[in-house]
Amino acid sequence: MRQSAISFQSKRLELEGIISFPDDISGDVPAVAVCHSHPMLGGNFSDPVVVEICQAASDLGLATLRFNFRGVGDSQGEFTNGKKEHHDAKTALDVLRRWPGVDGKHLAIVGYSLGAAVVLDSFKLFKHARALAFVAPTVKSVKNRKFKNDKRPRLIIAGGNDRVASSVEIQRELDEARQPVRFTEVAGADHSMRGHETKIARIVAEFISESLN
Repeated sequence: MRQSAISFQSKRLELEGIISFPDDISGDVPAVAVCHSHPMLGGNFSDPVVVEICQAASDLGLATLRFNFRGVGDSQGEFTNGKKEHHDAKTALDVLRRWPGVDGKHLAIVGYSLGAAVVLDSFKLFKHARALAFVAPTVKSVKNRKFKNDKRPRLIIAGGNDRVASSVEIQRELDEARQPVRFTEVAGADHSMRGHETKIARIVAEFISESLN
């Protein structure tokens, strides 16, 4: 995996990111943007869940972009607890769509915890994503009608021991969702998904690769 540090503008704020491409692949490749969890819980673009997803995606021939939301790490601005971070996620996907070597018609977006809620709460902004995956989203965020009625492939991963976002309640909400939507419960995982990063990354990367290729 070839990685490069980049910066890009989101509503006049400069955000930091890391873009990666798989080794030994020529031509334009599908790509995925990955949004991290809440910074108060240690979330940033170096979170093990985010890094593992990017590595697994690269192993399957996908380009990736992981980035820090406003006010996180060296990204400018103040963190707004989900109120304005949707601008950052949309801009990241747009940057990836136009990046040399990326097939801009084969894009996906992944959100983890807060990152999932940011994308789900502003679902209509991400029309360029052909597939969407969410790790440990809140129950409230999966109630979004636009998400439930969408026609694109969607993946939800929840921890069996998650006390923040109950997997049972999430699955109940998904019973009303239009297909194709896939649900996976990770037994023994809490909201942090600690110790299950590799398994989660494999599930996410395989879903995205299958959906985009």
